[in-house]
Amino acid sequence: MAKRYLVPAIKRAFDVLELLSTRPEGNGISEIRRALRLPLSSVATIVYTLTDLGFLERDERTSRYRLSAKLLGIGRRVLDQTSLVSQCHDLLCELVQETKLTGHLAVLRNTDSLYVDRVQGTGWVQFQSYVGMTWPAHTSAVGKALLAFQANAELRRLMRGLRMAKLTPFTITSKAALNKQLTQIRRMGYASELNEGEMGLGCVAAPLYDHRHHVAAALSLTGTVHQLEQANLASLGVLVMAYAQRMSARLGDSPRPKVERTSLRSDGRLVSTRSPQARVALFK
Repeated sequence: MAKRYLVPAIKRAFDVLELLSTRPEGNGISEIRRALRLPLSSVATIVYTLTDLGFLERDERTSRYRLSAKLLGIGRRVLDQTSLVSQCHDLLCELVQETKLTGHLAVLRNTDSLYVDRVQGTGWVQFQSYVGMTWPAHTSAVGKALLAFQANAELRRLMRGLRMAKLTPFTITSKAALNKQLTQIRRMGYASELNEGEMGLGCVAAPLYDHRHHVAAALSLTGTVHQLEQANLASLGVLVMAYAQRMSARLGDSPRPKVERTSLRSDGRLVSTRSPQARVALFK
């Protein structure tokens, strides 16, 4: 494997952060220079930059620098993400086993959805998604589920940052149209899309809530358009919601009324699919 090039200034900045993580009382610039054996001017520039960005704070009395609470917030988000996967992975496996579709857990990063867990479906169709993969939120059901259930002020902020890139002929590129769709998603409780992020593929997703009933992540099932239409989008949506509620309970969300699994009949009526026989028939 070829050796990767490291940007010296960035490496030095992280060296400073790692050093100060072991010095709860803080260090002055000269102490940091001696510990890391770096030029004084380089250390000063790095420390001033990290302070201006909010990652370090300076004690005005001693002129020592120490890590700020901003880093604690970043660490907490990483911990929350890890906790999310550890608490919900077995349910994700159970959902994938039941439907034979590929399952994902995703979180919102700026205006993209980011996969933090993935379980490959057992069908013959295999997908090249992976943990760490991102999608523009407006192009996938999991992204729309993450957007739709945000608080109004946060949703307005996110909508301002959306670029609405067109990935396929079916991608929604109008914020007005997206807003209308998000309203419908909130009413139904789940999101779905076909061919919007990638031709031939589709997704069904529902939000997960934490102990404050804030959107923490979204659960999704991905398959080919044929698979999703054969299984019935509405039935998959209700099933994903049911699993999302179970996952939310593990994250500390208050119990919600249980979702009854339903299926659309050819005459347009919803019928219950609670029985094992109906569930087997639905996801064959």
